[in-house]
Amino acid sequence: MSLQSLTKLNHRTAEHKAFAVSLIKGKVPTPLYYKYLYNQEYMYRSLENNLKSLNFPATLWDVFRAPKIQQDMDELIKINNLPHNIAVLYPVSHHYIAHINKLQETKQYEHLLAHLYVRHFGDMYGGAFIAKKAPGSGEMYKFTNKENLQTALRGLFNDNMAPEANICFRYAIELFEQLGKEL
Repeated sequence: MSLQSLTKLNHRTAEHKAFAVSLIKGKVPTPLYYKYLYNQEYMYRSLENNLKSLNFPATLWDVFRAPKIQQDMDELIKINNLPHNIAVLYPVSHHYIAHINKLQETKQYEHLLAHLYVRHFGDMYGGAFIAKKAPGSGEMYKFTNKENLQTALRGLFNDNMAPEANICFRYAIELFEQLGKEL
């Protein structure tokens, strides 16, 4: 089996949540998309900083999205005159960050890589569709040397990461559910 096949059920579940469907169709209102980015930025920054602290190869830091997500948020505020206090950190984001911090504290590097697989590979593949429909320029979905980055990252992943990758998908599903209540 492959990591992809071992996470397929949760991947499908995430894709079929109302918020995710609306995101892919380009029907998420800009203020709600901003809230999505706000939560993503906090979660990604936590994951990325914790990976760096456990010596994730600096040659692969181009995969990190938190700075790009921040760019997208800044653009939405500027273009749409969104108030800075529009964002809210959903409960799932707090739980996710606590989980990621615990993985780092216990030096579970492969578990953190499983989260990178779910989030960042998802952005590389599905992000191209979302970028075309999302408000703003979608910088978070644009990768430099995408093919080389994918090849290098694949060398870090293995099937034993599936249980933790599925945990990551469950956090993503929960965020989609919380956001979906505001559609």
